[in-house]
Amino acid sequence: MSDQSGKHSTTEHQIAYGSSSEARKPLKVLLITNHRRFKVHFRAYPWAQALAARGHAVDVMCHANTERFRTIYEEASGFRIIHNPDMLVGALRQGWDPVCAVRRALFLFREKKSYDIIHCLDTRPAVVLPGLAYARARRIPIVSDWIDWWGRGGLIRERRPLWYRLLFGGVETFFEEYFRDKLDGLTTISSALLERGVGLGVSRDRCLRIPGGANLAEFSAIPSKEEARRSLGIRPDGPVVCFSGLDVLIDLPLVMQTFELIVKAHPNATLLLVGPHSTVVSQFGCSSQAAARVICTGPVPYVKLPLYLAAADVFLMPYTNKISNVGRWPNKIGDYMCIGRPTVSNPVGEVKWLFNQFTIGMLADETPESMASASIHLINNPQRARELGEQARRIAANVFSWEHLVKDLERWYYQILSMNGRDFELKPR
Repeated sequence: MSDQSGKHSTTEHQIAYGSSSEARKPLKVLLITNHRRFKVHFRAYPWAQALAARGHAVDVMCHANTERFRTIYEEASGFRIIHNPDMLVGALRQGWDPVCAVRRALFLFREKKSYDIIHCLDTRPAVVLPGLAYARARRIPIVSDWIDWWGRGGLIRERRPLWYRLLFGGVETFFEEYFRDKLDGLTTISSALLERGVGLGVSRDRCLRIPGGANLAEFSAIPSKEEARRSLGIRPDGPVVCFSGLDVLIDLPLVMQTFELIVKAHPNATLLLVGPHSTVVSQFGCSSQAAARVICTGPVPYVKLPLYLAAADVFLMPYTNKISNVGRWPNKIGDYMCIGRPTVSNPVGEVKWLFNQFTIGMLADETPESMASASIHLINNPQRARELGEQARRIAANVFSWEHLVKDLERWYYQILSMNGRDFELKPR
């Protein structure tokens, strides 16, 4: 294990696509996502919020949480969110409804809005097909975003049963890959997906990697550790290790195995699981000693995450070496850094790059013993844990805030427009 003590610890790090202080004409941007409204906080919402703050006019198309027939409009932080109705239910409302695809296309052609660029935050049918139809008809540049390695051994193996993979795996992979080189550019959340896009024929100079960000706006008011524990009913006299996850829980078993060892060294330790239900945890057969020290919150609204996460001393983020992890970015790390606590994780994919660049926690082998050892080290050395946590918060603010990352996206938009023969004149600030 390593606490990254000898690694690069600067709070300013250039991860930008380019550098330019030029002030350009504001853009009209359409972001189309496959997520329901309650999930857009991970990418679409902060992008739109930061772009709007920089003077651009932004619309976000998302799937309505439950609505099947009505289109709902919402004004949020200077931009518009369009809740598109969807005939499917639950987790199926993620870009697969052909009726939603038709409705989105009809909506766009009815409004006839002159967007400068359309960004599909996925390439499932209800996202890419209406976007592409409108873009081609109005000659608008259209690009896509790629955030998960789903097909070809990726998340579909982790989150879908065998019968589903056999029947629909080919369809999922087709829509994941086919349109990438048919559009005008590609953003990805990881280097692995960027290289996969290049392998599918996307020109490298039309690609941009934008990692997950830190949502400082939502984490601006963080309660003290003591206040958070009082509110959650957690005793103040023992260490709290925390794991959060909404629906990607592929590494949760390693969390449970790690805590089994932590509680042996610290019998008064608490494992706070923010997101998972107790029914999920019961599958892992914890010892009675460990099970008695586990708190499962169930799903928590994003706006309330700061209260729950602030109760932690150490965050656990297992990230085992599998294709699905190599291809994605753990969005929760932005939340962890905002809270200002150290994280224990594994040197895989983007996490390895992140921890090698910035001093925000400790890397451990992908074993319960190594993860527990790193966690216990931080629990037993509160001053070191505090230093790492403070550094994580600085990195969140100075490197991974959406306000910083969206500057890269903005510059890239102008480059794509320039490549498509649409130069925007400079304007005074």
